[in-house]
Amino acid sequence: MDLKERFEIWRDVYALQIDFLRELGNYKLNAAKSDLVAAVASNQLAVARMKALIAQELQGALRRLHQMEGRTATKVKRLTTMARNAAYIQNGDDMTRSRMQLMWAAYKVFERMVPLEQLETTMRIDLHPGARKGTQYINKAAPSEHCHDIPAHVDNAHMLVGYIKRRHYLPLRGTLAHRHVLKVFEAIAHVASAQLNKMQAAIKQMRANTYQVWNPLIIAGLPDTMDVKKIIYNGMKEL
Repeated sequence: MDLKERFEIWRDVYALQIDFLRELGNYKLNAAKSDLVAAVASNQLAVARMKALIAQELQGALRRLHQMEGRTATKVKRLTTMARNAAYIQNGDDMTRSRMQLMWAAYKVFERMVPLEQLETTMRIDLHPGARKGTQYINKAAPSEHCHDIPAHVDNAHMLVGYIKRRHYLPLRGTLAHRHVLKVFEAIAHVASAQLNKMQAAIKQMRANTYQVWNPLIIAGLPDTMDVKKIIYNGMKEL
């Protein structure tokens, strides 16, 4: 699977979001209804009122999920294009300045999807001394100018990507610097497959009635809406 195809899995993650939320909402709704019946039967009126409110909120949130479908479809189309743009990094310096700008814009979107704890793996990739040399890069904003050596405070691959992005540098194709930058892009793309697998596994568990409601998942990139919060409420667990 090439880099473009790995980034395209983020598109699949977004495409599955509505199904995941619908399955989770219905799973919690059924649990709330079951708890409500049990609370009424045991004359626990306060608990019954709470469960009735939860059920009411979940029913409303589930009815409104269709409003997200159009926005999600648009996002999925954009991510397909962004996956292609992000994969331009495989070319190293062999791209136009306009294509470089598209590549960095796509990188920024995908980077923001990744939970910080998983992004930290790229912050633990130390820089090889050779990757610090200015001769490993080209300045796309001013191709005739020499690139500066990477300063000492840039001490890992993730920081390197941020530094060259701001400087409009690109690593020469096939260099140590290029390999470092590729590792960061590959790590971000890899997170998507892990997210997709865990969403699919969670849906399977819900359908088998074995999903642990008290220990839910955090799905990267979910819309920050009140309805989504109602569905995933009751504690969080990172993928």
